[in-house]
Amino acid sequence: MARWIFLLVFALVSSAGAQDGKPAAASPQSNVVKLDLPKAVELALQNNYRSKVSKYDVEAALALHGQALSAWWPRVSAGITGSRIDDDLNFIFPANNFSMPATTFTVPSSTFVLPANSFGPGFPPVNVPIQTPPTTVDVPAQTYQIPQQDVKIMNRDSLIASVDATLPLYTGGLREARIRQAKAGVEAARQESRRTDLEVRYDVKRLYYAGVLSKRLAQISRDTLARMEATLELTEKLYTTGSGTVKKTDYLRNKSVVETLRSMTSELESNEKTVKAALVTVIGLDWNTQVELADEEIPFTATSRDLAVYVERAFHSSPELARVEAGLKAARENVKAAQSGHYPKAGLFGKFQRIENSYDAGLMTDSNKTAWAVGIGVQIPIFEGFRVSKEVAEAKAQLHKLENQQKLLHDAIALEIKRLCWNLEKTQDQQKSSFAASKSAAENRELNVRAYQEELVETKEVIEAQILEALLSAQYQKVLYDHVEGLAKLNFVSGAEQPE
Repeated sequence: MARWIFLLVFALVSSAGAQDGKPAAASPQSNVVKLDLPKAVELALQNNYRSKVSKYDVEAALALHGQALSAWWPRVSAGITGSRIDDDLNFIFPANNFSMPATTFTVPSSTFVLPANSFGPGFPPVNVPIQTPPTTVDVPAQTYQIPQQDVKIMNRDSLIASVDATLPLYTGGLREARIRQAKAGVEAARQESRRTDLEVRYDVKRLYYAGVLSKRLAQISRDTLARMEATLELTEKLYTTGSGTVKKTDYLRNKSVVETLRSMTSELESNEKTVKAALVTVIGLDWNTQVELADEEIPFTATSRDLAVYVERAFHSSPELARVEAGLKAARENVKAAQSGHYPKAGLFGKFQRIENSYDAGLMTDSNKTAWAVGIGVQIPIFEGFRVSKEVAEAKAQLHKLENQQKLLHDAIALEIKRLCWNLEKTQDQQKSSFAASKSAAENRELNVRAYQEELVETKEVIEAQILEALLSAQYQKVLYDHVEGLAKLNFVSGAEQPE
């Protein structure tokens, strides 16, 4: 019967100390660090990779917010392009016939004066007026042929430099919605980072006290093993003396319990190493670091907080709820961004261009080589096949989905806090009863050992008394651990930055 009682002890305590993975093997060069709980939490927040990843998520969200804010600024870009085409750029003016119709025009009469001495001295002696009669001139129809002309426009080598600038004036609310959406994303990332830090705090506290628990259980097992070995020596002595009260079956039963205890003690010591190795990993220390825990006992602090206080605090402080609220803000802005598709967009634009080309004729005149333009553009949506309306409907559906998820999360957090508070009440009641039971079991063991020395009780009774003491002592330690772990989980769920 004693063996089965001890197996029950092992099943009870191994669930608290066991962790996934195997303990790290001790290295001759391994470091030894003594930690208390505040120091362990501080190191974990500095070194834990989950915390570091969440911090980078916040940085990425801030960068996205900065990208959204850039919509208020003009966009200016400059470019320069050098090019050589296969030949000089030209323009072919095709051959053409120019026709002039027949026409008649009249030359009116006119009078002109022949100056004196025009032909020689004294001839004519005086100015002579001469009058011409009116004349009619007939010009026949004529056709002139203009041959094909190859006109050079520019040389084949060009260097073009340009500067473009745009500034949105009105976006139908899209710009403002995207900025507020990015801001909500920053808040969601910060709340996720805060939740990660709270989770790291909880994991460190859970593993730290799991290490204390595993150390206490291993010590209980070693103490029980030492007492059982002493009982085995006494049993062997009583059996060999042949007093008749102790039989060989009693000796064999005692010996089997001792060997089982020896095996279980090794298992519990291995569990202690495993828990400490897991704690090292969570803190973010080097793999070959060994830790010594400053606490020898698991503290017990009764909490008088009622359920309503924790639920109310969770509704105001829970990072999960805050992150969902940020998601709701982003979803509302996403609806506005989708609705902006119904409205026109307007913006200013400007451009300056300079062309460097060695040709100075054709298109490459001084006025054409340097050019600039400014203007305003307006884009008005008229019909897009109901695409915008469906985008708005999709955004609203996502918003309603998040609103209902928020309500579900409220209920889930309230239920979880109820469960944790009830478990704390249970562990507070169990602490009193289990402490009294373990104390009574210790007294019972002492009485049975003294009585066994006087051959007043049977061997199985003293074995059961010692195993019962180990069972109740382990149960008491497990109650202490459940209480401190439950309080840490309650603080984590309710969003408390520091444990109470």
